[in-house]
Amino acid sequence: MQSASAQSVTATGDLNYTPPGGTQNWPVGDDLIVGDTAPGTLLIDAGGTVDNNESYVGNQAGAVGTVTVQGSDGSGNASTWTNNGQLAIGVESGSNGTLNILNGGLVTNSTDVSIGRDNGSTGNVTVSGTGSAWESSSGFGFRIGNGGTGTLDINNGGVVHSGQGLIGVASGSDGHVTVSGPGSIWDPFDNIYVGFSGTGELDVLDGATVSTEQTGGGAATIYLGLYNGGQGTVTVSSSTGNTSTLSVTDDLRVGVGGSGAMTIEQGGLVRVGDNVHIADTGTSSGTLHLNGDVTGRGILETGSVIAGTGTVDLDLNGGILRANRDEANFLNGFTAQTVGAEGAWFDTNAHTIGISTAFIGTSSFNKLGAGTLILTGDSSTFTGNTEVQAGTLQIDGALGGPTDVLAGARLTGIGQVGVTTNRGVIAPGHVGSLGTLTIAGNYTPVGGSIEIRTQLGDDTSPTDRLVITGSTSGSTPVTVTNFGGTGAQTTEGIKIIDVAGVSTGTFTLQGTTTYEGDPAVVAGAYAYRLYQGGASTPADGDWYLRSALQSTSAPPDTPLYQPGVPSYEAYPQILLGLNGVPTLQQRVGNRFWNDARTASATDNGNGATGAFTETNGMWVRVEGGHKRIDPKYSTVDGDYEYDMVKTQVGLDAMLSQNGNGRLVGGLTAHYVHGSAETSWRYGTDNYGSGDISTDGYGFGGTLTWYGNNGFYVDGTAQVTWYSSDLSAHPVGGLENSNDAFGSTLSIESGKRIAMHGDWSLTPQVQLTYSKARFDNFSDVFGASIHPGRDDSLQGRLGISLERQVDRTHLYGIANLYNEFFDGTSVTINDKAFHSRNDRLWAGIGFGGSYNWDNDRYSIYGEGTVNTSLAGNNSYGYGATIGFRAKW
Repeated sequence: MQSASAQSVTATGDLNYTPPGGTQNWPVGDDLIVGDTAPGTLLIDAGGTVDNNESYVGNQAGAVGTVTVQGSDGSGNASTWTNNGQLAIGVESGSNGTLNILNGGLVTNSTDVSIGRDNGSTGNVTVSGTGSAWESSSGFGFRIGNGGTGTLDINNGGVVHSGQGLIGVASGSDGHVTVSGPGSIWDPFDNIYVGFSGTGELDVLDGATVSTEQTGGGAATIYLGLYNGGQGTVTVSSSTGNTSTLSVTDDLRVGVGGSGAMTIEQGGLVRVGDNVHIADTGTSSGTLHLNGDVTGRGILETGSVIAGTGTVDLDLNGGILRANRDEANFLNGFTAQTVGAEGAWFDTNAHTIGISTAFIGTSSFNKLGAGTLILTGDSSTFTGNTEVQAGTLQIDGALGGPTDVLAGARLTGIGQVGVTTNRGVIAPGHVGSLGTLTIAGNYTPVGGSIEIRTQLGDDTSPTDRLVITGSTSGSTPVTVTNFGGTGAQTTEGIKIIDVAGVSTGTFTLQGTTTYEGDPAVVAGAYAYRLYQGGASTPADGDWYLRSALQSTSAPPDTPLYQPGVPSYEAYPQILLGLNGVPTLQQRVGNRFWNDARTASATDNGNGATGAFTETNGMWVRVEGGHKRIDPKYSTVDGDYEYDMVKTQVGLDAMLSQNGNGRLVGGLTAHYVHGSAETSWRYGTDNYGSGDISTDGYGFGGTLTWYGNNGFYVDGTAQVTWYSSDLSAHPVGGLENSNDAFGSTLSIESGKRIAMHGDWSLTPQVQLTYSKARFDNFSDVFGASIHPGRDDSLQGRLGISLERQVDRTHLYGIANLYNEFFDGTSVTINDKAFHSRNDRLWAGIGFGGSYNWDNDRYSIYGEGTVNTSLAGNNSYGYGATIGFRAKW
């Protein structure tokens, strides 16, 4: 042979070249042909390298060429064959070429590759062993069976990186690629054509990987049977327990202009970035077999499967069809689909997909994975078993055969299913809309539940409904969710479960509260319980939500209110009760002393009449009381009682005086705490009994005229800020820290009339306007609570009989009270609740004042008892005690 420097090397027989100086690098400056006209072999071993332009292995007719690149040197440097031009294995007709890349060998090329280039040629390439690699950076094509017969076998961890792959390129060619074993990879960075115009076959086996997702690649498609006459076959499977994977970034097209067949068996996974197309054109045919059984299932993951206009064969036979995106038309163009013996298996994979196909068969239909599968087709002739294993199966068409909803899975929709076993959740309707789901047959619960959404209102309320044409058995919990209803009173009730057969099953409401031990759900002011049978058709076997009380102790039309209603109705009345102001005598005690010996101009006395009026000073008082109210009118028929403790301090000063009397002004501050208990007349087991705890802080001002003739006028104004916590049995807390604002104006007038000796009589009148308005709030049930009427105008007529002994002043007082306004109201959602107490009350009281230290100090107090004059058990009692000091 000749020196390879700067010339072509053509060899017949073995190439044995020892470079000068013992180096292991052979730079061939031009082309390299191994087996030109007769057999030839090239072995690159032990870290050796060969670098040339074009290479031909098995070049001419009758020639057999073999190149083996294997192993590495002691430093780990791979034996390497570098090709800077095209690389052809089996070139001309009648030639036979073989390339072996073994045990860590490396082959690279930068232009196109042909294995079996010309018609009649044969080329075979094996890439085997961990670290063995073929790096083809050319985008011109990586052809297996270009015009002749070509095979590529990648196994035992071998790796091939290439440009677009073409298997069976020209008409009459035959290409076959097998990638097998864990770690074995072929990853073109462009399209793969299997059966371009010839016959092509791609097998991905036993844990190997074929992928177009190589870094630097763009959107790529795999084509099976591209042109008329092209025949492409792909098989992805594994018999070793390792998953074989075929991944494509864009589409998978099975039968484009020719014929294509894709088979995904046990252990095979095919991932398609966009869509799978089957039989694109009228001249094409496409077959997709998705197979599996209980020992393992093939998996096809895609955005959709689209049927073309050619001959389409989709075989769903135990393999899993998995979604990789939301898709409304997942099986596009499939009007009807026969299910194979191993069943149809759909994995929504956390997506929502729709299928309008009608399924036919007797095997099984299986829903897997999180997400929702929506079936709109008429599959009523399907007689196999349907199993909802996970996620949601939404039936908007019809699906025949028995249905089994497993634990954690959901069955929804507005269509029809067959005999149903419920281990999970059945929820008629759609997300965002109500509807009716029909079970055409018997219903059997095995730990499952039902979810119903209802626009809770009266009998005509829109609702989800479950219709069961057969019989029911067992016990099923039912969760009812309010779907925007504001609550109303029912008569017959809202039918949510319709049973046509024998209705021996029981359905138990999962309530947000309970009444008489029965669960109830709440909408606005109303609570609903679940009853079997209509109010007028108690034996119909259907199940109704009713908000009627249906108690023998209540009138027939009495509603069942939610437990917070008695408290809400009483709340403004309780605030008004805390918002009141005292009488002049209760606030500051006695200031008018008939004592001539102390009557002088310097101490605000009147020497002519002997009257003495204390003016400048500061005071503090504590007031406590209890009140029980049985309202004259209450929408809810509730009553309440409350305790009140108030502490008030004041500072008074004389503002002016003249010969007729004195004007005294004052500033006040106060704190009040109220603790109320509410109850409902029909609230058995304390249902509806509630507690309201209120704290208030405020200030005020007073202005009082004391006439020397015993006449007085007292004006009071105060404001108060409240915060209340409301709760009710049996739910507990309803609202915390609800704010309210109160204001009060009062004017009182009277005249002291001297009687015999130390006695006097004081007729008096007082008019008080009070307003207390709380902030809107929503309670734990979502009901909106708004204040309505929230003010009061009360008049008082009183007369006190008084006696003064030295610096002790004692009195008894009788009062008559009248309320001029019509009570209070609150609105719960759109229902108003009114409360009005008895207008006319009467009361008596006893009190007194005692001064000492030359009138420097004074204590005073009063106790009262009040009662309604309507005889309905409303009453109140209270006391106040105060201390006053001059300054």
